[in-house]
Amino acid sequence: MEFEGLKSKIQEQQAVYHALKEGDNSMVCYKEFQNGEWGTDDENYTNRLRLAYYLLYCHIEDEEAVAGLFEEELKDRERNSFQGIGSTLQVLTHLIRKYNVDGKYKALLERAKNANFDCACGYDPDEEVDDDLGSNSILDCIYLCREMEYKDVMGVLVDEWKKNTAQWSCSNRKTLIDFHTFLGRDMENEGLYREQLEEILSTENSSTRDIISGYKDLIRYYLHMGDYGNALCFCKKVVETTDYKQIRTLRLFKDILEVCFELTAGDAKAGAGLWNWAKAELQKVPQSSRYGNLYKKGIEAANAMKDPYGRQLEQEYENFLESFRIGR
Repeated sequence: MEFEGLKSKIQEQQAVYHALKEGDNSMVCYKEFQNGEWGTDDENYTNRLRLAYYLLYCHIEDEEAVAGLFEEELKDRERNSFQGIGSTLQVLTHLIRKYNVDGKYKALLERAKNANFDCACGYDPDEEVDDDLGSNSILDCIYLCREMEYKDVMGVLVDEWKKNTAQWSCSNRKTLIDFHTFLGRDMENEGLYREQLEEILSTENSSTRDIISGYKDLIRYYLHMGDYGNALCFCKKVVETTDYKQIRTLRLFKDILEVCFELTAGDAKAGAGLWNWAKAELQKVPQSSRYGNLYKKGIEAANAMKDPYGRQLEQEYENFLESFRIGR
């Protein structure tokens, strides 16, 4: 059955549970670290999530362990720069309610509700969580593996899901692309992005916005893979074959400018002709509608082309940044 591999991985948490019972909570206690641009994070979040699911799905009745994990999770909810609620808190809430006789843990539950803005808006202390692992679908199991970072089992389940999917749509194709990306299997996405675009182009009522968005996703994929030849080919197609003027005021049009700039910066020789088009279109974009990444990528492209226009963009970008500093 599809959840057997996941069940085995969850049962491996027995060793962590035994260590906790022997007084070693080093794997699951709150352990703060600075996660680059994301800010304050918890090194043990995933470990605590795995143990919470072990207690849930293996039906471990242990009030002391649940209460202790709940308090460690609250430290993360209260201090994490990303805020959020998270599955760990939801699972532990479900478990701790069993022991909330006469409001024993009322204060902890109230603290969870006030832990951060997201909790204040969306945390439900009465939300039920199904404790039967076997009731999960194969997609449910894939998402559980993703949460707990069990990539080996997830990969097997994703392949099984692919094999059993009879009809493919833009929606489930997008889901598969997302799975592949998480698993580091990006090379498997090329055909999927192409199929997405082909389906959009062959659908009679597809909007210009949908068509250009399909091109943009494929171009971004090729840029990510360092395939400037295919990126250039599809950049030219979107410019030459779509009525892009219909979306000139939308963010999507600026996304197209961004990929053109990225291509030019990455391969100035290949992107030379594209640069002339993108530069002319950028000049039509009001400065009030420009933003940081558009400026930075435009500057990189101009510098790659040794175009003096880059100096003008650098000055405009500096003015843009200064306006934010003044506004603070």
